[in-house]
Amino acid sequence: MIALVIIIIIATALATYYAIQTTQPGGAAAQKAKDVIKIGFTVALSGGGAASGIEQLRGYEICRDWINSQGGLYIREYGKKIPIQLIYYDDSSDPAKARSLYEKLITEDKVDLLWAPWGTSIGLAVVPVLDKYNIPVILNTHTVSESTIKQLGTKNIFVTFSDHESVGMAFALFVKKLLADHKDLRRIAIIYAETDMSVGHFRWTKKALEDQGIGELVFYGSYPVAATDVRGLLLKVKEANPDILIAHTFAGDTFVVFAQLRELNINPKVLLMGTAATTSAFYTRFDNKTKEGTIAWTTWHPSLHPVLKEFFDTYSNKYGYTPSNGQLGVVFLSCFIFKEAVEKAGSLDPNKIREVLNNESFDTPFGKVRFRDQIIDPPLILFIQYQDGLAQPVFIASGRYPDTKPVQIATLADIIYPKPQWS
Repeated sequence: MIALVIIIIIATALATYYAIQTTQPGGAAAQKAKDVIKIGFTVALSGGGAASGIEQLRGYEICRDWINSQGGLYIREYGKKIPIQLIYYDDSSDPAKARSLYEKLITEDKVDLLWAPWGTSIGLAVVPVLDKYNIPVILNTHTVSESTIKQLGTKNIFVTFSDHESVGMAFALFVKKLLADHKDLRRIAIIYAETDMSVGHFRWTKKALEDQGIGELVFYGSYPVAATDVRGLLLKVKEANPDILIAHTFAGDTFVVFAQLRELNINPKVLLMGTAATTSAFYTRFDNKTKEGTIAWTTWHPSLHPVLKEFFDTYSNKYGYTPSNGQLGVVFLSCFIFKEAVEKAGSLDPNKIREVLNNESFDTPFGKVRFRDQIIDPPLILFIQYQDGLAQPVFIASGRYPDTKPVQIATLADIIYPKPQWS
Protein backbone atom coordinates (compact mmCIF):
# COMPACT_ATOMS: atom_id res chain seq x y z
CA MET A 1 0.00 0.00 0.00
CA ILE A 2 2.80 2.38 0.94
CA ALA A 3 4.61 1.52 -2.31
CA LEU A 4 1.45 2.26 -4.28
CA VAL A 5 1.06 5.66 -2.59
CA ILE A 6 4.70 6.51 -3.35
CA ILE A 7 4.23 5.56 -7.01
CA ILE A 8 1.11 7.74 -7.23
CA ILE A 9 2.94 10.70 -5.64
CA ILE A 10 5.89 10.33 -8.03
CA ALA A 11 3.59 10.02 -11.03
CA THR A 12 1.65 13.12 -9.98
CA ALA A 13 4.85 15.09 -9.46
CA LEU A 14 6.19 14.08 -12.86
CA ALA A 15 2.89 14.97 -14.54
CA THR A 16 2.91 18.38 -12.86
CA TYR A 17 6.55 18.97 -13.86
CA TYR A 18 5.92 18.16 -17.51
CA ALA A 19 2.74 20.24 -17.54
CA ILE A 20 4.73 23.26 -16.33
CA GLN A 21 7.55 22.59 -18.79
CA THR A 22 5.23 22.40 -21.77
CA THR A 23 3.53 25.72 -20.99
CA GLN A 24 6.64 27.80 -20.33
CA PRO A 25 8.79 29.36 -23.08
CA GLY A 26 11.89 27.22 -23.35
CA GLY A 27 10.13 24.24 -21.78
CA ALA A 28 9.90 20.74 -23.20
CA ALA A 29 7.26 21.59 -25.79
CA ALA A 30 9.09 24.77 -26.68
CA GLN A 31 12.17 22.72 -27.52
CA LYS A 32 10.32 21.11 -30.41
CA ALA A 33 11.59 22.67 -33.61
CA LYS A 34 9.41 25.41 -35.10
CA ASP A 35 8.96 25.80 -38.82
CA VAL A 36 8.37 29.53 -38.57
CA ILE A 37 8.53 32.32 -35.99
CA LYS A 38 5.31 34.34 -36.03
CA ILE A 39 5.74 38.08 -35.39
CA GLY A 40 2.63 40.18 -34.82
CA PHE A 41 1.87 43.90 -34.94
CA THR A 42 -0.66 46.48 -36.06
CA VAL A 43 0.04 49.32 -38.45
CA ALA A 44 -1.73 52.52 -39.54
CA LEU A 45 -2.78 51.68 -43.10
CA SER A 46 -5.76 54.05 -42.90
CA GLY A 47 -6.62 57.14 -40.88
CA GLY A 48 -4.41 60.12 -40.13
CA GLY A 49 -1.17 58.17 -39.83
CA ALA A 50 -1.52 56.18 -43.05
CA ALA A 51 1.21 57.93 -45.08
CA SER A 52 3.77 57.16 -42.39
CA GLY A 53 2.26 53.80 -41.41
CA ILE A 54 2.64 52.50 -44.95
CA GLU A 55 6.33 53.41 -44.79
CA GLN A 56 6.66 51.52 -41.50
CA LEU A 57 5.08 48.40 -43.04
CA ARG A 58 7.40 48.59 -46.04
CA GLY A 59 10.35 48.81 -43.66
CA TYR A 60 9.10 45.77 -41.75
CA GLU A 61 8.75 43.81 -44.99
CA ILE A 62 12.30 44.71 -46.03
CA CYS A 63 13.48 43.63 -42.56
CA ARG A 64 11.62 40.31 -42.87
CA ASP A 65 13.12 39.61 -46.28
CA TRP A 66 16.62 40.55 -45.06
CA ILE A 67 16.37 38.22 -42.05
CA ASN A 68 14.90 35.38 -44.11
CA SER A 69 17.56 35.79 -46.82
CA GLN A 70 20.01 34.71 -44.11
CA GLY A 71 17.94 31.66 -43.24
CA GLY A 72 15.98 33.37 -40.48
CA LEU A 73 16.75 33.93 -36.81
CA TYR A 74 19.24 31.56 -35.20
CA ILE A 75 17.61 30.24 -32.03
CA ARG A 76 20.16 28.46 -29.88
CA GLU A 77 17.49 26.50 -27.96
CA TYR A 78 16.37 24.94 -31.24
CA GLY A 79 19.87 24.68 -32.67
CA LYS A 80 18.88 26.13 -36.04
CA LYS A 81 17.79 29.18 -38.02
CA ILE A 82 14.06 29.70 -38.38
CA PRO A 83 12.39 32.06 -40.90
CA ILE A 84 9.99 34.73 -39.67
CA GLN A 85 6.39 35.34 -40.73
CA LEU A 86 4.58 38.65 -40.26
CA ILE A 87 0.99 38.72 -39.00
CA TYR A 88 -0.50 42.21 -38.93
CA TYR A 89 -3.73 44.22 -38.92
CA ASP A 90 -4.71 47.76 -39.89
CA ASP A 91 -5.40 49.65 -36.66
CA SER A 92 -6.86 52.62 -38.60
CA SER A 93 -4.60 55.01 -36.61
CA ASP A 94 -6.88 54.27 -33.62
CA PRO A 95 -5.16 53.59 -30.25
CA ALA A 96 -8.15 51.69 -28.81
CA LYS A 97 -8.41 49.47 -31.87
CA ALA A 98 -4.67 48.76 -31.74
CA ARG A 99 -4.92 47.77 -28.07
CA SER A 100 -7.67 45.27 -28.86
CA LEU A 101 -5.78 43.86 -31.84
CA TYR A 102 -2.62 43.29 -29.80
CA GLU A 103 -4.73 41.19 -27.40
CA LYS A 104 -5.94 39.21 -30.42
CA LEU A 105 -2.42 38.71 -31.75
CA ILE A 106 -1.32 37.26 -28.42
CA THR A 107 -4.37 35.24 -27.39
CA GLU A 108 -5.85 34.11 -30.73
CA ASP A 109 -3.07 34.28 -33.31
CA LYS A 110 -0.55 32.95 -30.78
CA VAL A 111 2.32 34.99 -32.20
CA ASP A 112 5.80 34.25 -30.84
CA LEU A 113 7.02 37.85 -30.69
CA LEU A 114 5.68 41.37 -31.23
CA TRP A 115 6.77 44.37 -33.26
CA ALA A 116 5.58 47.91 -32.67
CA PRO A 117 2.59 49.75 -34.18
CA TRP A 118 2.99 53.16 -35.83
CA GLY A 119 2.94 56.39 -33.83
CA THR A 120 3.55 57.52 -30.28
CA SER A 121 -0.07 57.59 -29.07
CA ILE A 122 -0.75 54.11 -30.45
CA GLY A 123 2.52 52.74 -29.11
CA LEU A 124 1.69 54.02 -25.63
CA ALA A 125 -1.87 52.69 -25.91
CA VAL A 126 -0.68 49.09 -26.25
CA VAL A 127 1.67 49.26 -23.24
CA PRO A 128 -0.98 47.86 -20.84
CA VAL A 129 -1.27 44.80 -23.10
CA LEU A 130 2.50 44.36 -23.21
CA ASP A 131 2.64 44.60 -19.43
CA LYS A 132 -0.31 42.24 -18.97
CA TYR A 133 1.48 39.50 -20.92
CA ASN A 134 4.99 40.69 -20.01
CA ILE A 135 6.25 40.92 -23.59
CA PRO A 136 8.99 43.42 -24.59
CA VAL A 137 8.67 45.45 -27.79
CA ILE A 138 11.18 47.70 -29.55
CA LEU A 139 9.33 50.92 -30.36
CA ASN A 140 10.52 52.74 -33.47
CA THR A 141 8.16 55.45 -34.76
CA HIS A 142 7.54 56.72 -31.24
CA THR A 143 8.97 59.59 -29.24
CA VAL A 144 8.78 58.61 -25.58
CA SER A 145 10.61 60.42 -22.81
CA GLU A 146 12.37 58.82 -19.87
CA SER A 147 9.88 60.49 -17.53
CA THR A 148 6.94 59.00 -19.46
CA ILE A 149 8.43 55.52 -19.17
CA LYS A 150 8.82 56.01 -15.43
CA GLN A 151 5.24 57.28 -15.09
CA LEU A 152 3.96 54.22 -16.94
CA GLY A 153 6.07 51.95 -14.77
CA THR A 154 6.67 49.65 -17.73
CA LYS A 155 9.71 47.46 -18.36
CA ASN A 156 8.51 46.31 -21.75
CA ILE A 157 9.18 49.17 -24.18
CA PHE A 158 12.55 50.01 -25.70
CA VAL A 159 12.61 53.19 -27.78
CA THR A 160 14.81 53.64 -30.88
CA PHE A 161 13.37 57.02 -31.91
CA SER A 162 15.25 60.05 -30.60
CA ASP A 163 13.89 61.55 -27.40
CA HIS A 164 12.36 65.06 -27.41
CA GLU A 165 15.35 66.58 -25.67
CA SER A 166 17.90 65.30 -28.19
CA VAL A 167 15.79 66.35 -31.18
CA GLY A 168 15.36 69.83 -29.73
CA MET A 169 19.10 70.11 -29.15
CA ALA A 170 19.83 68.90 -32.69
CA PHE A 171 17.58 71.61 -34.16
CA ALA A 172 19.32 74.23 -32.01
CA LEU A 173 22.77 73.02 -33.08
CA PHE A 174 21.76 73.13 -36.74
CA VAL A 175 20.31 76.63 -36.41
CA LYS A 176 23.48 77.71 -34.59
CA LYS A 177 25.57 76.51 -37.54
CA LEU A 178 23.27 78.25 -40.02
CA LEU A 179 23.60 81.53 -38.11
CA ALA A 180 27.38 81.16 -38.00
CA ASP A 181 27.54 80.53 -41.75
CA HIS A 182 25.04 83.23 -42.75
CA LYS A 183 25.29 86.45 -40.78
CA ASP A 184 21.99 87.78 -42.17
CA LEU A 185 20.05 85.11 -40.28
CA ARG A 186 18.63 86.01 -36.86
CA ARG A 187 14.83 85.88 -36.61
CA ILE A 188 13.26 82.47 -35.85
CA ALA A 189 9.62 81.32 -35.84
CA ILE A 190 8.32 77.92 -34.73
CA ILE A 191 4.96 76.30 -35.46
CA TYR A 192 3.94 72.86 -34.27
CA ALA A 193 1.14 70.32 -34.33
CA GLU A 194 -0.82 69.74 -31.13
CA THR A 195 0.30 66.15 -30.61
CA ASP A 196 2.65 64.69 -28.01
CA MET A 197 5.64 64.30 -30.31
CA SER A 198 5.46 67.71 -31.96
CA VAL A 199 4.74 69.53 -28.69
CA GLY A 200 7.76 67.84 -27.12
CA HIS A 201 9.97 68.76 -30.05
CA PHE A 202 8.78 72.37 -29.89
CA ARG A 203 9.35 72.74 -26.16
CA TRP A 204 12.87 71.35 -26.27
CA THR A 205 13.82 73.25 -29.44
CA LYS A 206 12.64 76.47 -27.79
CA LYS A 207 14.50 75.66 -24.57
CA ALA A 208 17.74 74.78 -26.38
CA LEU A 209 17.62 77.95 -28.49
CA GLU A 210 16.94 80.15 -25.47
CA ASP A 211 19.43 78.41 -23.16
CA GLN A 212 22.22 78.94 -25.70
CA GLY A 213 21.13 82.40 -26.82
CA ILE A 214 20.75 81.29 -30.44
CA GLY A 215 19.00 83.84 -32.64
CA GLU A 216 15.80 85.70 -31.73
CA LEU A 217 12.53 83.80 -31.37
CA VAL A 218 9.99 86.21 -32.89
CA PHE A 219 6.93 83.94 -33.01
CA TYR A 220 5.63 80.53 -32.02
CA GLY A 221 2.20 78.97 -32.27
CA SER A 222 0.35 75.68 -32.65
CA TYR A 223 -2.48 74.16 -34.67
CA PRO A 224 -4.73 71.07 -34.25
CA VAL A 225 -3.04 68.06 -35.81
CA ALA A 226 -6.16 67.29 -37.87
CA ALA A 227 -6.48 70.87 -39.18
CA THR A 228 -7.13 71.33 -42.88
CA ASP A 229 -6.70 75.10 -42.80
CA VAL A 230 -3.76 76.71 -40.98
CA ARG A 231 -3.77 79.96 -42.96
CA GLY A 232 -4.61 82.08 -39.92
CA LEU A 233 -1.54 80.82 -38.07
CA LEU A 234 0.65 81.13 -41.15
CA LEU A 235 -0.40 84.74 -41.69
CA LYS A 236 0.84 85.48 -38.18
CA VAL A 237 4.14 83.85 -39.16
CA LYS A 238 4.26 86.05 -42.25
CA GLU A 239 3.67 89.15 -40.14
CA ALA A 240 6.55 88.16 -37.82
CA ASN A 241 8.83 87.96 -40.89
CA PRO A 242 11.23 85.23 -39.70
CA ASP A 243 14.46 84.35 -41.46
CA ILE A 244 14.09 80.74 -40.31
CA LEU A 245 10.81 78.86 -39.95
CA ILE A 246 10.82 75.61 -37.98
CA ALA A 247 7.64 73.60 -38.64
CA HIS A 248 7.40 70.72 -36.17
CA THR A 249 4.77 68.90 -38.21
CA PHE A 250 3.58 65.39 -37.42
CA ALA A 251 1.97 63.35 -40.22
CA GLY A 252 -0.74 64.36 -42.72
CA ASP A 253 -0.65 67.93 -41.40
CA THR A 254 2.74 68.28 -43.08
CA PHE A 255 1.05 68.40 -46.50
CA VAL A 256 -1.40 71.06 -45.30
CA VAL A 257 1.30 73.31 -43.82
CA PHE A 258 3.62 73.01 -46.81
CA ALA A 259 0.91 73.61 -49.42
CA GLN A 260 -0.50 76.63 -47.60
CA LEU A 261 2.95 78.15 -47.06
CA ARG A 262 3.30 78.04 -50.82
CA GLU A 263 -0.23 79.35 -51.41
CA LEU A 264 0.41 82.36 -49.13
CA ASN A 265 3.90 82.84 -50.59
CA ILE A 266 5.56 82.62 -47.18
CA ASN A 267 9.14 81.86 -48.11
CA PRO A 268 11.68 82.15 -45.28
CA LYS A 269 15.38 81.93 -46.08
CA VAL A 270 15.43 78.57 -44.28
CA LEU A 271 12.46 76.18 -43.96
CA LEU A 272 12.86 73.23 -41.57
CA MET A 273 10.10 70.58 -41.58
CA GLY A 274 9.20 67.46 -39.57
CA THR A 275 10.00 63.88 -40.56
CA ALA A 276 6.79 63.43 -42.56
CA ALA A 277 8.39 65.70 -45.18
CA THR A 278 10.72 62.76 -45.90
CA THR A 279 7.93 60.29 -46.75
CA SER A 280 7.42 58.97 -50.25
CA ALA A 281 3.92 60.49 -50.13
CA PHE A 282 5.39 63.95 -49.58
CA TYR A 283 8.04 63.37 -52.24
CA THR A 284 5.47 62.46 -54.88
CA ARG A 285 2.85 65.04 -53.81
CA PHE A 286 5.06 68.04 -54.60
CA ASP A 287 7.25 68.50 -57.66
CA ASN A 288 10.99 68.96 -57.41
CA LYS A 289 10.92 72.73 -57.99
CA THR A 290 8.40 73.17 -55.18
CA LYS A 291 10.46 71.07 -52.76
CA GLU A 292 13.80 72.62 -53.76
CA GLY A 293 15.74 73.93 -50.77
CA THR A 294 13.28 72.58 -48.17
CA ILE A 295 15.00 70.90 -45.21
CA ALA A 296 13.53 68.09 -43.09
CA TRP A 297 14.91 65.94 -40.34
CA THR A 298 15.18 62.18 -40.50
CA THR A 299 16.93 59.25 -38.85
CA TRP A 300 19.15 57.79 -41.57
CA HIS A 301 20.69 58.10 -45.01
CA PRO A 302 22.04 55.40 -47.36
CA SER A 303 25.45 57.08 -47.46
CA LEU A 304 26.05 56.13 -43.81
CA HIS A 305 26.68 52.39 -44.34
CA PRO A 306 26.68 49.77 -47.17
CA VAL A 307 23.85 47.79 -45.53
CA LEU A 308 21.72 50.94 -45.39
CA LYS A 309 22.51 51.50 -49.07
CA GLU A 310 21.35 47.91 -49.69
CA PHE A 311 18.08 48.60 -47.86
CA PHE A 312 17.69 51.90 -49.73
CA ASP A 313 18.17 50.19 -53.09
CA THR A 314 15.73 47.42 -52.13
CA TYR A 315 13.11 50.01 -51.20
CA SER A 316 13.69 52.15 -54.30
CA ASN A 317 13.54 49.17 -56.67
CA LYS A 318 10.28 47.96 -55.13
CA TYR A 319 8.44 51.17 -54.26
CA GLY A 320 10.26 54.03 -55.99
CA TYR A 321 12.69 56.64 -54.69
CA THR A 322 12.57 57.41 -50.98
CA PRO A 323 14.00 60.65 -49.54
CA SER A 324 15.53 58.73 -46.59
CA ASN A 325 12.19 58.58 -44.83
CA GLY A 326 12.51 58.99 -41.08
CA GLN A 327 10.07 56.17 -40.37
CA LEU A 328 12.29 53.75 -42.27
CA GLY A 329 15.46 54.69 -40.40
CA VAL A 330 14.13 53.82 -36.96
CA VAL A 331 12.36 50.73 -38.32
CA PHE A 332 15.63 49.52 -39.80
CA LEU A 333 17.46 50.25 -36.55
CA SER A 334 14.84 48.31 -34.58
CA CYS A 335 15.23 45.45 -37.08
CA PHE A 336 18.98 45.18 -36.53
CA ILE A 337 18.59 45.35 -32.75
CA PHE A 338 15.71 42.85 -32.76
CA LYS A 339 17.69 40.25 -34.70
CA GLU A 340 20.77 40.60 -32.54
CA ALA A 341 18.78 40.62 -29.28
CA VAL A 342 16.83 37.45 -30.10
CA GLU A 343 19.95 35.64 -31.26
CA LYS A 344 21.91 36.73 -28.18
CA ALA A 345 19.05 35.51 -26.00
CA GLY A 346 19.13 32.23 -27.91
CA SER A 347 15.45 31.88 -27.16
CA LEU A 348 11.96 33.18 -27.84
CA ASP A 349 11.45 33.59 -24.10
CA PRO A 350 10.41 37.25 -23.64
CA ASN A 351 12.17 37.44 -20.27
CA LYS A 352 15.50 36.41 -21.80
CA ILE A 353 15.06 38.86 -24.69
CA ARG A 354 14.22 41.69 -22.27
CA GLU A 355 17.35 40.93 -20.27
CA VAL A 356 19.47 41.27 -23.42
CA LEU A 357 17.76 44.54 -24.39
CA ASN A 358 18.42 45.95 -20.94
CA ASN A 359 22.04 44.90 -20.60
CA GLU A 360 23.70 44.40 -23.98
CA SER A 361 25.02 46.73 -26.68
CA PHE A 362 24.33 46.12 -30.36
CA ASP A 363 26.59 46.50 -33.40
CA THR A 364 24.46 48.00 -36.16
CA PRO A 365 25.00 49.90 -39.43
CA PHE A 366 24.11 52.97 -37.35
CA GLY A 367 27.06 52.25 -35.07
CA LYS A 368 27.21 50.63 -31.65
CA VAL A 369 24.08 51.41 -29.65
CA ARG A 370 22.44 50.36 -26.41
CA PHE A 371 19.36 51.21 -24.40
CA ARG A 372 19.91 53.52 -21.45
CA ASP A 373 16.81 53.71 -19.29
CA GLN A 374 14.99 51.99 -22.18
CA ILE A 375 15.83 54.76 -24.69
CA ILE A 376 18.38 54.44 -27.49
CA ASP A 377 21.87 55.75 -26.86
CA PRO A 378 23.22 57.40 -28.90
CA PRO A 379 20.36 58.61 -31.12
CA LEU A 380 21.02 59.88 -34.64
CA ILE A 381 19.31 63.02 -35.97
CA LEU A 382 20.02 63.83 -39.61
CA PHE A 383 18.81 66.76 -41.72
CA ILE A 384 18.28 66.38 -45.46
CA GLN A 385 17.68 69.11 -48.02
CA TYR A 386 15.88 68.63 -51.31
CA GLN A 387 18.38 69.43 -54.04
CA ASP A 388 17.52 68.76 -57.70
CA GLY A 389 14.99 66.13 -56.70
CA LEU A 390 17.25 64.25 -54.29
CA ALA A 391 17.38 64.26 -50.50
CA GLN A 392 20.95 65.23 -49.63
CA PRO A 393 22.32 65.04 -46.05
CA VAL A 394 23.40 68.48 -44.83
CA PHE A 395 23.74 68.15 -41.03
CA ILE A 396 24.02 65.32 -38.51
CA ALA A 397 23.85 65.31 -34.72
CA SER A 398 24.28 62.36 -32.39
CA GLY A 399 24.21 61.71 -28.65
CA ARG A 400 21.63 61.77 -25.86
CA TYR A 401 20.77 65.18 -24.44
CA PRO A 402 22.62 67.10 -23.04
CA ASP A 403 25.54 65.45 -24.85
CA THR A 404 24.10 65.89 -28.36
CA LYS A 405 26.90 67.01 -30.70
CA PRO A 406 27.33 67.70 -34.43
CA VAL A 407 28.86 64.87 -36.48
CA GLN A 408 30.98 65.60 -39.53
CA ILE A 409 31.11 63.08 -42.39
CA ALA A 410 32.57 63.37 -45.88
CA THR A 411 29.25 62.89 -47.67
CA LEU A 412 27.51 65.98 -46.27
CA ALA A 413 26.32 68.27 -49.07
CA ASP A 414 26.60 72.05 -49.16
CA ILE A 415 23.35 73.74 -48.15
CA ILE A 416 21.37 75.60 -50.79
CA TYR A 417 20.91 79.07 -49.30
CA PRO A 418 18.64 80.91 -49.29
CA LYS A 419 15.67 78.69 -50.05
CA PRO A 420 14.58 79.43 -53.64
CA GLN A 421 11.29 81.20 -54.29
CA TRP A 422 8.22 78.98 -54.63
CA SER A 423 7.77 77.72 -58.18
